[in-house]
Amino acid sequence: MLMSAGIGLPKMVFGHGFLTKDGMKMGKSLGNTLEPTDLVQRFGSDAVRYFFLREVEFGNDGDYSEERFIRMINANLANTIGNLLNRTLGLLKKNCQSTLAVDSDIAAEGNEFKAAVEKLVEKACVHYQKLELSAACETVLEIGNAGNLYIDGQAPWTLFKQGGTAFETAAKDLVIVLEAMRIISIALSPITPRLSLKIYSQLGYTEEQFNAVSWSDTKWGGLKAGQVMAQAAPIFARIEDGTEAETKSATTKKVKKEKTPKSKSPVEA
Repeated sequence: MLMSAGIGLPKMVFGHGFLTKDGMKMGKSLGNTLEPTDLVQRFGSDAVRYFFLREVEFGNDGDYSEERFIRMINANLANTIGNLLNRTLGLLKKNCQSTLAVDSDIAAEGNEFKAAVEKLVEKACVHYQKLELSAACETVLEIGNAGNLYIDGQAPWTLFKQGGTAFETAAKDLVIVLEAMRIISIALSPITPRLSLKIYSQLGYTEEQFNAVSWSDTKWGGLKAGQVMAQAAPIFARIEDGTEAETKSATTKKVKKEKTPKSKSPVEA
């Protein structure tokens, strides 16, 4: 039909696997169908896209479990990436008035963390090109894990208190971690565009600048001295499952119930 219409034949065909829910086939008779629109309304498109591309290898069969969904999104997006950005910006505001002390290139001269990030970026690029999207997600997340290990190991909060050259080292460390966050935002943008925009915005960029980025912008050295970061704010709210919500509610009620009533003043005769 395509040939008769003068249309070229496709050179590549994408084949998708089957999706199960909690290890079972989905069907109306079982009442366990999964509605994509409902998922997006509950958790957001970034979370849904990230889970399925990270959890299910492209072309293979996959399984959806809400418990696993919540656990993965909280661990990867809210904790590993979101918390790293939040605490780094918090330290920068407290000690450097939210302003970068040096260029990220200069801050990371001879730094092993920079070299590790660059290798992971190259690795992620190859995965994207081969449509190995699960591996691409995992590789970008490795940058976040490495960033958390780096800032914990450097302990800039301690160095800032020492002053002098230690203070300068701490200021450089924050620039290094924030440069890694800039790279993460670009590398994850094909999968989590809204989350990536939030990261990029908190690094002092505009939405127009974010929309103009390409993969070449993952090259180390984007952040410059004097660049002012935005106010730190959670970029991805942690998802509470039903059990957590019930536990918190029960705890709150118990605390209120156990509060000692205020003593009343004695009535004067």
